[in-house]
Amino acid sequence: MKKHSVLLKEELCEGCTNCVKNCPTKAIRVHNGKALIRDELCIDCAECIRICAYHAKHSRTSDMEDIAGFRYPIALVPPSFYGQFGRVEPAKVRRSLFELGFREVWDVSLAAEALSRQTSEFLAANPGIFISSSCPVVVRLIKLLYPELTDYLIPFKAPTDAMGEKARRDAIAKGVSPEEIGVFLLTPCPGKNTTIFDPVGIERSPIDQTIGVTQAYAAVLSALEKQRDADTHDDPVPYLGLGWGQGGGEVELLHKQIQDYSLSVSGIHRVRGLLDELSRDNIKGVRYFELSACEFGCVGGVFNVVNPFQARSDLRRLRSRGKGMIEQNDGYDFSLPGPFEPLQMGELDKDLARAMEKLIQLEEEIAVLPGLDCAACGAPDCKTLAEDIVTGVASRSDCIFLLRKQMGDLAETLSTLLNELPPVMKKEKTIRMGE
Repeated sequence: MKKHSVLLKEELCEGCTNCVKNCPTKAIRVHNGKALIRDELCIDCAECIRICAYHAKHSRTSDMEDIAGFRYPIALVPPSFYGQFGRVEPAKVRRSLFELGFREVWDVSLAAEALSRQTSEFLAANPGIFISSSCPVVVRLIKLLYPELTDYLIPFKAPTDAMGEKARRDAIAKGVSPEEIGVFLLTPCPGKNTTIFDPVGIERSPIDQTIGVTQAYAAVLSALEKQRDADTHDDPVPYLGLGWGQGGGEVELLHKQIQDYSLSVSGIHRVRGLLDELSRDNIKGVRYFELSACEFGCVGGVFNVVNPFQARSDLRRLRSRGKGMIEQNDGYDFSLPGPFEPLQMGELDKDLARAMEKLIQLEEEIAVLPGLDCAACGAPDCKTLAEDIVTGVASRSDCIFLLRKQMGDLAETLSTLLNELPPVMKKEKTIRMGE
């Protein structure tokens, strides 16, 4: 079964270990000069795509041509998408998508506004600490590395999922056959692409396929150039919801009394640092955390085209035009079928007795390794290399410092042997000297 969206172009990989050192979940190793991604540890944060100087990491989505495979294709437009087109009116961008073949175009910003209202009500009624569950990468990170914090995840679907369900439900209500409907999300990142085949919090994704912003941008730009300056009257634009496209936009739509006790953090390494502190109970006076894996929020996704600083500026300008949230009786279903469950990872062995033996061996290996965390062995740090040694996927000789010591010891032994004579030759030498 497919587990993640980040892929490796092995022929381009130089085995430099930059991706190894920057992976937040230690999912990458370098063996035989090539990177390997451990599927069970990858959360599709795309940090390796950002850091790879050789473009050996990439991700793949559907193309605009794939909408022809459905008689009734529907586009879900995330807030960050409008930040790609400068001062172009959102209504013109939506019209371009209709001209490209979509039968319906839905703004995820509408669901974002609805979720903001529901979140405010939930936080007002429920004491405690909560973390936004809208970024799938953050949810996977918590489930994988911070299982003790899974109860903090607010029990709501992401706006993309809620919007996908509503769009499909409304199309069916109009008489469209379910088999004819194809729901497409214009995704800014691989993390949202992965939710199609590995959704978080729900059993099955309401989204059929994703199209990377890179592909959609070129098609929309071409359609915009052909578009005449006609009347741009369209459905109302959820300007306030567009703020969700950048870090802090979610918090800005919460009730004022909730905003005073909320915190927004973006960038996967900053998020990890925050979660470390939260796990230690070292964050005080904050009830709600808006966490985004991409720097600056969704405008920082690797599928985007425009500089994130520019996109933030343009989204901020659009958001300033908002006078209020649009839909009050919206009909979205944000409820989850059950709580978020942590992922059980890190077992050394399924057999408890053998696992205890390997744990002792792990401690011994950690004590032997130099503790320099240089990643020259192909693992991100010495502890991870020790785990790989115990599980049989690496050896001590992978550590260049241990290998150098072993070779030094061997050279010293050989030097000593060169000055030693076999016993029989020593005896012969003694007899000759006696003559």
